Amino acid sequence: MPTYQYRAQNMSGKIIEGVYEAADARAVAEMIRQKSFYILEINEVRENQDIGGFFARIGKRDIAVFCRQFSTILKAGVTLVHALSMLSAQTENKTLKKILKDISEEVQKGSSLSGAMALHKQLPAILVNMVAAGEASGTLDESLEVMAVHFEKESKLQQKVQGAMIYPIIVCFFAVAVSWFLLVAVVPMFVGIFASAGAELPLPTRVILFLSNFLRNNGLVLFLGLVILAAAGKMYFSREENIITLHKNLLKVPLFGSLQLKSIAARFSRTLSTLMETGVEITEALEITGKVLGNAYASKRMREVELKVREGKGLYAPVRELELFPPMVENMIVLGEESGTLSTMLNRAAEFYEEEVDKQVDILTALMEPAMIVVLGGVVGFIVLAMVLPMFDMLSLVG
Repeated sequence: MPTYQYRAQNMSGKIIEGVYEAADARAVAEMIRQKSFYILEINEVRENQDIGGFFARIGKRDIAVFCRQFSTILKAGVTLVHALSMLSAQTENKTLKKILKDISEEVQKGSSLSGAMALHKQLPAILVNMVAAGEASGTLDESLEVMAVHFEKESKLQQKVQGAMIYPIIVCFFAVAVSWFLLVAVVPMFVGIFASAGAELPLPTRVILFLSNFLRNNGLVLFLGLVILAAAGKMYFSREENIITLHKNLLKVPLFGSLQLKSIAARFSRTLSTLMETGVEITEALEITGKVLGNAYASKRMREVELKVREGKGLYAPVRELELFPPMVENMIVLGEESGTLSTMLNRAAEFYEEEVDKQVDILTALMEPAMIVVLGGVVGFIVLAMVLPMFDMLSLVG
């Protein structure tokens, strides 16, 4: 779906700039009219302004360091253009370095910082909107400092969740690699010995010999089959409805589903709290928050919340109807709405669930380590046992 950069004016005359993903420019215009804004400009973000590719991504840690350094430089009294030049020179991430050079050029041409940043889809929407809020209020350095803290916590949360997910994948990969090596390179060495003995082989040995023979004779076909399967899977999950269904089912996986739900609750609370503290409208804040949850199903459901809030239903009732977040998030929202401290309550909920994610990751890691060792040892042990059993039979015949 294409991304559009827009400029609009609200009822008080304030210029609003932002980015929005939509099917076409008319959908963007309709979104702006629903907010009762006056449309000034709508432009599609050109693809050649971004550096594509998997390895060109900018990590949350890179964004956090950028925001921290940018804030410090601005507080020292350095001009905006000079600050961008300094950041571009010292940034290690090549993609971010190129983007900063482009932003610096746009700013020198007269564009606002947020407007120049909005041209690059790889920069988070929350950062672009926070920069716009900082420019409007004259507190750009403070907005960047808030973003630095936000992305530092996001980076820590992401690393924790990814670590819990990746660990079993790595162990399984090694289990498959070791098993493949044993079946293809080691097991064939015993075939001649077993054939010369002439004795009937035990069932485990026959199974292992069959697998070894199959892999050696059909290895290329199996590899091509896996490549085709991976390509088909990529095509299947390129459709939004399919990835939404997958993410919905992942939330139901024992242990890991609970971890994801807590992670989503933490991101929702942290992002919405951060945006509201800087004066971003609740509907726009919900729109941005829905894009950073890390789960397509949750993002889709958040669009439902956004529409209901636009209708004036408040935040608590739509969130409760989702039946997605833990009860504490709902309770914090209702307390915040009643007391007028919604951003503060959401911030407390974020801190709570960030700690909960830390604890659950530690527990999962402690449980998975021995389980994965047992699985890996069991696979290798079965192959070794299958090769040893005929040896005992041969020795008994000799005796």
